[in-house]
Amino acid sequence: MMKLVLSGLLSLFVLTIFSQTAYRFRNYSINDGLSQSSVTSIIQDDNHALWIGTQDGLNRFDGKTFEIFTSDDTKGLESEYIKCSAKTKDGKLWFGTTNGLTLFNPNSETFVTYSLDQKTALQIESIALDKSENLWIGTSSKGLLSFNRVTEKFKDYSGLIPTKKIQSVFCTIEGRLFINTEDKGLFLVNESRTTATKIEIGSKNENPVIIQRIVQMANYSVLFGTNQGVFEYDLNLNRAQPKFPNLDKEFGYMGISDIYLSDNNTWFLGTTNKGLFTITNSGEIYNSTQDIFQKNALLFNDINLLFVDESGTFWVGTDRGLASFNPNNQGFLGVGPSGNLEKGIPSSNVWSFAEDEKANYVFVGTDLGISRYNRKTGKFEQYYRDNSQSITGESAETAVLSMIVINENHVLVGCVDGLFDLTISGKNNYTFKRINYLTEEEAIDHVRIYSLVHWKDDKYFLGTKAGAVLVDLKAKKAQAFEHSFKNPKATITAGICRNVYKDKYDRIWFATSTGEMNQLVDKNGSLSIVPYKYNSILLKNSKDYITSILQTSKHEFWFGTLGSGIMYWNELTKKVKVYTKKDGLPNNVVYCVIQDQNKNLWMSTNKGICCFNPTTKVATNYTETDGLMSNEFNLGAHMFSHTGELFFGGIYGYNFFNPRKMGLNKTDVSVKITKFKFDKGWLHPNESGSPFVRPISQTEKITLSYRQRSFTVRFQPSDLSNPELLDYKYILEGSDEGEILLGNSNEIHFNALSPGHYTLKIYARIGDGPWGKTPAVLEIHVNSPFWGTWWFWVIVAVILGIAVRIFIRTKIESGRREQVRLEMKITERTKEIRAQNVKIEKQRKLLEEEKNKVVEQQRLLQIEKDKTEKLLRNVMPESTAEELKKTGTASARAYKTVSVLFTDFVGFTKIAEHMSPTELVNKLDIYFRKFDEIIVNNNLEKIKTIGDAYMCAGGVPVRNNTNPIDTCLAALQIQDYMRKHKNDAIINNTDFWELRLGINTGEVSAGVIGSERLAFDVWGATVNHAQRMEMLGEPGKVTITGNTFKHIEPYFECVFRGKAQTKSRGLLDMYTVERIKPELSVDGEGVFPNDRFHQIVNLHHYSSINYYKAERHIIKVLEKGLSDKLHYHSIEHTKDVVKAVERLALMEGVTDEGLFLLKSAATYHDAGFVEQYEKNEPIGARLAEEILPKYGYTAQHIEKIKELIFVTQIPHQPKNNLEEIICDADLDYLGRDDFHEIADRLRRELREHGKIDSDRKWDELQVSFLTSHRYFTETAIRTRKEKKLKNLDEIKLRLEKDEYKD
Repeated sequence: MMKLVLSGLLSLFVLTIFSQTAYRFRNYSINDGLSQSSVTSIIQDDNHALWIGTQDGLNRFDGKTFEIFTSDDTKGLESEYIKCSAKTKDGKLWFGTTNGLTLFNPNSETFVTYSLDQKTALQIESIALDKSENLWIGTSSKGLLSFNRVTEKFKDYSGLIPTKKIQSVFCTIEGRLFINTEDKGLFLVNESRTTATKIEIGSKNENPVIIQRIVQMANYSVLFGTNQGVFEYDLNLNRAQPKFPNLDKEFGYMGISDIYLSDNNTWFLGTTNKGLFTITNSGEIYNSTQDIFQKNALLFNDINLLFVDESGTFWVGTDRGLASFNPNNQGFLGVGPSGNLEKGIPSSNVWSFAEDEKANYVFVGTDLGISRYNRKTGKFEQYYRDNSQSITGESAETAVLSMIVINENHVLVGCVDGLFDLTISGKNNYTFKRINYLTEEEAIDHVRIYSLVHWKDDKYFLGTKAGAVLVDLKAKKAQAFEHSFKNPKATITAGICRNVYKDKYDRIWFATSTGEMNQLVDKNGSLSIVPYKYNSILLKNSKDYITSILQTSKHEFWFGTLGSGIMYWNELTKKVKVYTKKDGLPNNVVYCVIQDQNKNLWMSTNKGICCFNPTTKVATNYTETDGLMSNEFNLGAHMFSHTGELFFGGIYGYNFFNPRKMGLNKTDVSVKITKFKFDKGWLHPNESGSPFVRPISQTEKITLSYRQRSFTVRFQPSDLSNPELLDYKYILEGSDEGEILLGNSNEIHFNALSPGHYTLKIYARIGDGPWGKTPAVLEIHVNSPFWGTWWFWVIVAVILGIAVRIFIRTKIESGRREQVRLEMKITERTKEIRAQNVKIEKQRKLLEEEKNKVVEQQRLLQIEKDKTEKLLRNVMPESTAEELKKTGTASARAYKTVSVLFTDFVGFTKIAEHMSPTELVNKLDIYFRKFDEIIVNNNLEKIKTIGDAYMCAGGVPVRNNTNPIDTCLAALQIQDYMRKHKNDAIINNTDFWELRLGINTGEVSAGVIGSERLAFDVWGATVNHAQRMEMLGEPGKVTITGNTFKHIEPYFECVFRGKAQTKSRGLLDMYTVERIKPELSVDGEGVFPNDRFHQIVNLHHYSSINYYKAERHIIKVLEKGLSDKLHYHSIEHTKDVVKAVERLALMEGVTDEGLFLLKSAATYHDAGFVEQYEKNEPIGARLAEEILPKYGYTAQHIEKIKELIFVTQIPHQPKNNLEEIICDADLDYLGRDDFHEIADRLRRELREHGKIDSDRKWDELQVSFLTSHRYFTETAIRTRKEKKLKNLDEIKLRLEKDEYKD
C-alpha cells in the first residue's frame, strides 16, 4: 500500500529532470546466437536459464550461449513463433504459439503442444494465471479459453465478450480478468466468470485508446500501458485516469509497451519508439535510448517487453534483439564519439574535464574543442576551436588539455596552442579569445598548456612545455618560470611541466619531466619555483615523470608515475613505498590518481582502470570487459565530481561511474548443473544410457559403471548479465586434484576417473569478488571393473599358485637331465680348444708382422701428408685449406667489406735490365719476405705476387670490421721499411728501389680457382680500384680511395688529392695517408699504433653511440642555417674546435665515451647561431636534446653534453677535466700560428654586427682578453701557452705603433 501511495504522489509532483543514460546495457542480437531479432516473450526457469520467445524460434539462454528450439528439430513443439509465456509454481513453462499451447516439462525435459483439434490452428496471443494457477488464454480467433492442467482440456468462455479477437488477458490478485480485444475495447470479467463489463478510458487526444500492457501495482490499482501513455485504473471506483502528467507534457503521448515498479519505488517504462524511461522516487527522469555510436547504449528504441530475473537484472525485449542492465550495479558508464552530437562528443580523444560549482554542467576537453554536458537536459553542446588562432600562424592542433570553470558560461581553457577564454552567450553563440601576456619568444616556449590551477584572486598557474606561467587576468600580466642551468637550485627543474597541483593547505606543486617535484615560494611578494627539498629521496625510488599528485592528509601523498606505478610519500616520516605490477597494478604507467568517498584510490593506466585499497594494499583491475570505452587512457583526463562520480578520459571517449554503486563483485552467484553427457549428445532423464532418472539439476547422486568414467557436465550461474566477468572453479572431493580454476568456461570434462566415491562442487564469482556461497553439488560413484573386485583376485591367486608349483617341479627335473649332458660336452670341448690354441698362436705371430709393416707405411704417408698440407697453407688461407681438405672443394663467397692493397716497384723494367736474374729474384725475395711479415702482423691475407707486383687483402677469408685500419697500418709500415732502405742506400751510395702503394675498400668475391694448380684469389671492382690507386699514387706514399678514407679518418692524418677516373669512366676520391695521428702513434712518429690507438678503435666499433652519423647530421644543419656574416662562428670554427678537442682529449688520456661527448659538445656549442647571435647556448643544448637520441645517446649522455655546451660561455669556469678540455679547445687558436688570421675573421664579424667600431678598440679588447685568459689542461699549457704570449706581444707592439686607419 505504501508503494502505491508513493507512486501516486510521484505521478502528481514529479520533478522533470532528464539525464545522461544511467545504465550500461549489454546487447544480444542474431550475431550473438539469438534465433531471430523480434523478442516477444521472456520467462526464467528454476535453473536460472532464460527462455526467450521470438518470431522464429524458442531460445534457452544460460548467460553464454543460446540453445535454439524449433518445430523442425524439437519433438512436441508445433510452432517456432512464440507469442507469450508463463511459469507455474511446479516449475513448468507454458508458451503460447501460433499453433497451440506448448508445455515444457523440466522434469522430463520434453515439449508437449495442446490444441482444440487437429484441423484448425490455435493462435494464442496471451496467457494469464489465476490464483489456482489455471491458465486463461486469449486467442486471435477462438476467443477466451481456459486450460485445466490436470485434465489437459480447454474450456470455451468466448460467450462472455462480444468478439473472439483477443489481444491480451490479465488476471488481478483478486481473480478478476481484464480482457483486451482487438476490435471491441477492454472488458473486466468478474471472479465467478459470469459477466463481463466494458471499461471506458477517456482519450487524451480524441484518438482511440489502445491497450498495450496491463500490470497490477496493488490490490485495487491496475496500470494500463497505452498508445497515449500510462493510465491508472481504480478497481473500487471503476475509473481510469492519466498517470505521470509531467511525462506526457515533456514528451507527448507516448506508446507504453511495458511497466515495472521496483522495490525502491523506481518506475521503468518501456515505450514503442522512445526507448526506456526511468522515474526515481525523487522525481528524476532518465531516458535511455539507442545510439549506434555508443557501445553501452540501448539496442533499439522500440521495446516489446521488460522482464526482471532472480538476480535483479532487467531484460529488454525489442524488435532488434535483447538487451540487459542492472540498475543496482550500474558499473562503468561511457560516452564516446557520436553521429548525434547531442548524445556524444565529436572526437575520440578526451584530454580534460571540469564542472561548475553546482555540478549542473560537465565540460569535456577533446581534440576539437569543448563539449558541455547539461545534466538537466541530458544533452551535449559543442564549442569548437578555430585553427586560425595559432601563435605561429600555421594550422595548429586544437586539443583542450586543461580547463577551469569560472562559471557555467565562462571557462579558462588550456590548449595545445595556448591559453584561451571561452565565453558562452547562448546556444551556438560563443567565442574563444586568446590570452597572452607574455613576450612573443616566451609565448612560443610556453605554448602548450598542460595544466591549469587557480592560485588566488584572479591569478592562475599554468603547466607548460617550458616550465610554468603565472597569469593575472585582472592585471593582464604574466610571469614565466623556467629552468636556469646557471642557477638550478633556485629555479624550477628542467623539462616539461604537465602537472600543477594545489594541495589542501594551498601549497602549489609542480612536477616536471625529469621526475622531480617543485614548490612555489612566496617571499614578501617575490615568487619563485624551486626544487622540492626531498627530491633526492623520491628519485632513489623512481626517476620516472610524476603524472599525478594526490594529498590524502597533511603529510601523506600519492604520486602516479610514467613507468614506476604509484608511489606513497610521507613527508613527516620520509617514508616512501612504490607499488607496481608486482603488487597487482595492471600497468606501471599511471596517468592519474583520485581518492573516492570510501578512501580508495582509483587510477587510470595504459591497461585499464585500477582500484587500490591503501589499507589492505589490494588492487582490483577493470578493463573493456567491465564496460570501459578503451583500456588506454590519457594523461590529465580525470575528475572527481561534486556528485561523487569519477571521470576518466581515454583514446575512445570517456567513462564515468559512482564508486558506491560498483557493487558488482559482491553479488553472491549460485551455480546449477544443467547438462550431462558421455562422448555424444547431452543426456535426458530416463534416456537410454542415462545415469539419472530426474533432471541432472535435481539429481544429488549418480552411479557410473567403469566404462562410463569419462564424462562432461555443463553448469549455469544465477547471474546471466555478466558472462565475460564470471569465473568458475571446482573441487572434486575424493581426488588429490585440489581446487581447479576454470576461468570463464562453464563445462568440465572428466577423463577416466578412477573407481571410487567423489563429491563435485562447482563455485562461481564475478570478477575478483568472493566465491559464491551456494555451489552446485553432485555426488559421483564410479564402480570398479570386474577385475577390480576381491573375489576375482582370489581366484587369480589360486590359479597362479597351482601353475607356479607345476612349473617349478618340471623345471627341477629338466635341470638334472641337462646337467649330465653338459658335463659330457665339456670334456669333448676341452680337447678341441687345446688344438685351436696352437693354431691361434701361429696366426697371431703372422698378424703381428703384418701390423708392423702397416704402421711403417702409415708413418711414411703422414710425412708426405704434412708436407702437402704445409704447401697448401702456403698458397692459400688456412680456413680455405681446411675446407679443401674436408670437402675437396672451396666455394666462392661474397664479402661486403674487404680492403685490397696493391704494391708495385717504380721502374722495375729498367732495374731488371741491369741485374742478373738471380740477383733480381733474390732482391725481390728479401722485399716480399718483409712484406709477408708485416701483413701477417696486421691480420692481412697474402693473395698473390705477379712479377714485381704484390697483392694482399684484409677481411678475407675471415670477415672483420677493422680490415681498412689494418691495411693502412701495414701500408705505412711497408713504406717506412722502404724509406729506411732508401736512406741506407743514399748513405752508402748504392742503388735503391721505390714503391707505389694503393688501397681500396669495398665488396669482392673470393675463392679457389683451378683444378690442377689451386689458387685463392679475389675479384671485383674493388680490386681494380685498388690497382688504380697504386698506378696514380706517388712513390713512397700510401694512396687510398674515399671508400677507405671513410673507415680510417678518425685515426690517420690524410690529405685529399683530387678525383681519379676509373676504367668505367667513373670518378674516385683519392687521398694520401700521411701518418697515424701523433697522439695515437708510438713516440708520435705516425708508423706504429700505441695503446690509445687501439682503445679509440674499440670505442668506435663497440660504443652504442654512432658519433659520425650524428656529426654529419649537425654539420648539415649548420651548413644550411649559419649566416654568411658569421666570419668567425662559421662551420670552419666548429670543425676546428672538434679537431682541437680530439687532440687535447687524447693527450689528456680520454679514450672512453668521454671523447664522443666532448666532440659532440664541440659540434653543438655554437649551433645556436642558426637562430640568434647572442645567448644561444640554450638553443644548441636544445638541438642536442632533439637530435642525439636518434644516434644512440642516452639521457645521461645528453645531460653531460649540455653541461659541456654551457661551460663554453665566457668567462670559462670548468669544474672537471672534460670541461677544461672543451674550454681549451674552444680557444685553441689563441696559441697557434694562425692566430692573427682567425682573429681577423672575428674582428670582421664583430664589426658587421655592431659590437666594435674601430680596429684599435679591437686590439685593445684582444689585449684585455688574452691577458685575463688562461689554459686549463696540462697539454694546452705545454703546447699553446708560449705561443699565445708571443701573439699577445705582437698585438701590444701593433698598439704602440698606432698605425690604425680608424
